[in-house]
Amino acid sequence: MPDTGATILKLQSVVLTREKRILLQEDLDRYANATNWVIKAALKNHLLKPTKITETISEKFFNQFDKRPEYLADIVTTACSEIARHRRLSNTIRSMRDKTPFFKKGRAIYSQPIVKLSENGITIALWDRTQLPIPFDKFTRNKSADEISEILKGEVPKADADGKMPLNQRYERIRLTWIREGFLRIDIRANIKKG
Repeated sequence: MPDTGATILKLQSVVLTREKRILLQEDLDRYANATNWVIKAALKNHLLKPTKITETISEKFFNQFDKRPEYLADIVTTACSEIARHRRLSNTIRSMRDKTPFFKKGRAIYSQPIVKLSENGITIALWDRTQLPIPFDKFTRNKSADEISEILKGEVPKADADGKMPLNQRYERIRLTWIREGFLRIDIRANIKKG
């Protein structure tokens, strides 16, 4: 019987147009600024649990950055993992011990419904509710075509009673990394059948 396990699909975007690059860079900068703000707020208030962080900062966060609760959840998850990574490293690297954790610009980790996967690329819902489609380049898309089609089999075609589209349980968060001028690396954490 094939078992389901987490797999990381590594894809790359096509060369993005200048307009898309500007929108994406603004979104990545907003993500980094929001994450660093949450890190400082969590450390200042001595908060460790994501639920406590969310309860404490949600009102200020919604006024300052983004009103979507899904966006706040993504930022809090990233901030908590950055704090934990910094603490692990500070045990072995002496120069990090007196420094505040810091999330570097040029990266973002989104979950559904902020990011949606399709056969040809991903679509990011920006803070102003506009959609930013980012197509995969042909080589990496073809290399991962079987895995992408397996993930998309988990899509539910219709909305539920409240009118919301249910989330595809076959993929989790998607990491976006700006790798060089015009390109984006896209890492998809997927739960697909092995063997």
